[in-house]
This record gives sequence, structure tokens and C-alpha cells, in this order.
Amino acid sequence: MAHFASVLRESHVRQISGLKQGCMRFALHNFDTLVERPELFMHTLSDLPEVVAELFRLGRLWKDAEGEGGRSAPGRPAPAVPSTIVSDFGRLFDAARLEEHGEEGTSSREDSGDRPRTAPRHRGQQDFAPDCRVVVGEDMYLAHSAMLAARSDFFRAAFASEMVERTSLMVTLQHCRGDRPRRESVLAMMYFLYTGKTTKVNGSNAIEVLSLLGGEHGDEGDSSGGFLQLHDAATLRRAAEAAAESAAGEDEDEIIKLLVQANELGAVRLKQWALRMTVHHFKELALRGALEVLPGSLLTEVLREVAVGYDRLLPSAAKGLRWELSVLPQADNGLENTYEALTSADLSSGAGACGTSGCSEASLVATFSQPVRVRRIRVGVDLTNGDFEAAWVNEAKLQFLASSGLWQDGDVTVIIRERLVRDFELPEVLIAPAFRLVRRHRLAVGLLIFE
Repeated sequence: MAHFASVLRESHVRQISGLKQGCMRFALHNFDTLVERPELFMHTLSDLPEVVAELFRLGRLWKDAEGEGGRSAPGRPAPAVPSTIVSDFGRLFDAARLEEHGEEGTSSREDSGDRPRTAPRHRGQQDFAPDCRVVVGEDMYLAHSAMLAARSDFFRAAFASEMVERTSLMVTLQHCRGDRPRRESVLAMMYFLYTGKTTKVNGSNAIEVLSLLGGEHGDEGDSSGGFLQLHDAATLRRAAEAAAESAAGEDEDEIIKLLVQANELGAVRLKQWALRMTVHHFKELALRGALEVLPGSLLTEVLREVAVGYDRLLPSAAKGLRWELSVLPQADNGLENTYEALTSADLSSGAGACGTSGCSEASLVATFSQPVRVRRIRVGVDLTNGDFEAAWVNEAKLQFLASSGLWQDGDVTVIIRERLVRDFELPEVLIAPAFRLVRRHRLAVGLLIFE
């Protein structure tokens, strides 16, 4: 009532018709109170006389219709009363909790299947009395079987079966992974079953609530009711996931812990969130060894996500990757001068470059589609072929294209004397989009492999 006028005013000014209509229904439901206490709305709506007029006009119509309906024809239906169904079911939930307190110290789980008796109740108490028990670990929770059966296909099947659950109306939940859920967590789920509210779910019990709910199955996504097959399970699941994410925040250790838990619980969306956060903090986590706690299969998933997410930033090994050949400043027309010729086992073909009067350096340039890692090069020549001569490759330098756009020396000098093919290990792994062999005046190579 205290905020009615301000909400009505804002809904009218902002032209939110649905909200304004709801305010009008609220006003009609409390019309007599508003008439008796005009200070609740007249000051706030003083500069909107059309709204006040509309309010009183509707009120008069409802009153007239109510009066006429009592004498002759049925009048208009009364404005919709704010629903009390949630609070009503909340009363059932509270009644079950009170019953639990009444039974403390008077019964134990080892008692017979009959429900423990307490002091006689008056009629009002009997109306709300719970009639079933839910056992989780060593703890027992009283509830109303009709409510649980209506909200969960699992409980409906249990209460309808011929098993012991039907005769005693006691259901034992043994599906939870990890440690036994605390009472706080079980009650958060039970409260949702009764009221549809997730207000009792928080960061400290979110994982246990998800454990009680059970993992998602297959590709059902939001339609998966989990082990308990709860109706509208997606609402509870999302609330628990949001609480778990908020609790983890940017804490790297908590993110890793949450990733392991979500993986074990089958919480698909929560696991994806934790995976993204792990990839985001991958460098810091890897450097301090925090990833060592992950199971092998889960670590593989993390590494796969890193490889996919940073594909353009993580260079691949050059081995087996195709590259484009450039022969500068001019080609030796006696050789094939193709990528296929340089990478084949046939040393009699290959590529060669000749210097010119304007450029004395001859080079063979290998350009990859993206930066690659090179740790070794393999160079070969066919010394029996007249087109090759060791002197035409010896003293050639390996260079790489730096991020500055300039060629830098790779600290490798090619020398071939007694062998046709020789591997040259680089002092350190080089990462670059292009590499070249360069020497003065003339260069001829039968084989050139980057690994």
C-alpha cells in the first residue's frame, strides 16, 4: 500500500500498460482502504488528475456491478486477488519443520516403519501434519507425500510402488555423490519443492543442492529433471549454478575445485563455465602447478579448450605443414623451384636462387599461413648432380621473420661436406610465420624440411 501510488505513477508516465493494469487491480481490491486513506495516493498523483479520475471511475463501475449482481444479473468478477498459493505451501513446509522439532529425542531411524507419534494434536495441527519421511544419510526430514509426488516423478513412483516406501512412506536418498549433504542443503531443495522458490540456495550449499538434484542426462538440457525428476528442475539448477559461480568468482583455486565438482556431478553448464574460467586463467594455473589436481581426462579437456581458444596464438609445430616458396631475387632456371621438389626425397630436384647486380643475396623463403614453431631444419643436396655443388649451399644462414617485420639471424649456418642430407638443431625453438636460407651470390638446395 505504501508504494502503490508511486508504482502506478511510474507505470503511467513510462507507459508500461501491463504494470499499470496490475496497479489498478490492486487498487480495486483495496478500494475501500484507499477511499478511507486518500493520503496514500492523492499527493503522489496530484499532477496526474486523469489517473485519479480513471481510478475512481473504475471503482464506481465495480461497486455498481457488485450491487446490481446481488439483485438481478451476475455482476463482474472481482479483481484478481494477489495469489497466496506460495505462502500457503510455505506453511506446509514450516509445519513439517515444526513436526521434526517435536519428534527430536522421541524416536530414531531404527524404529519400526510406523511414523513416530508425538503428543495429540488439535484439529488445525492435524490438517498440516506431514505424512512421509525422507532420509538422507543419518538425517530424516518430514514432508507431505502429496506435495513431493506432485513435484517429483521419482517420489511419485516411490509412493505408488509396492516397495517398503509405500508401506512406511519413507524414502531414502542414496544417489548423492561425495559427502553427505548438510541439512541446510536438503532443506533448500525441499523448500523449492514446496514453494518453487530458490531463496534458500546460496554459495555454501549450491554444490550439495546440485548433488541432490542429480546430473543432466544426454542432450535433454533444461528438460532434465535429474535423478529426482523434479518438475521445473531447470529453475533450481540454474539458481544453484549461479550461486556456485558467484561463490567461486575469480579465485583460481575455487574455479579448479568447482570444475572437478561439476564434472563429477554431471552439471553440464556449470562445467562449461568452469572450463572457460580455467582457460582464462590457464597461464597462472599452469605456472604454479594448480592443474595437477585434475583427473587425466578432465585435464585433456582443458588442454583441448586451450588449443581451440588460442588457436591463432598458439603456434603449431612446422613438421608436416605446407608452406609457400619464394625464390629471390631471381630463380635458377635449371631447378624445379617448387615446394614439392624441395620436400621430396628426390635430391636431384630442388630450388635455387641467384643474386643480381642490384641484390647480391640469394634466398629461398618459406612462408607459412600462420606462425609456426621450428626446432630443426633438414637440408640436403645431390652432390652427383651437376646442378648442385656443396659450395652453393655451404655458409648459408637460417633467418626468421620477426614480429617487427625484419629478418633476424637464427644462429644456424649450413655446412655439408661428407653427407648428402644433414639435420641442423636450432639453439632454441623459433616461432615465426616465415623462414629463409640466404647466402651471397648463389644458393641451390635439393631438400629443405622444417620441423
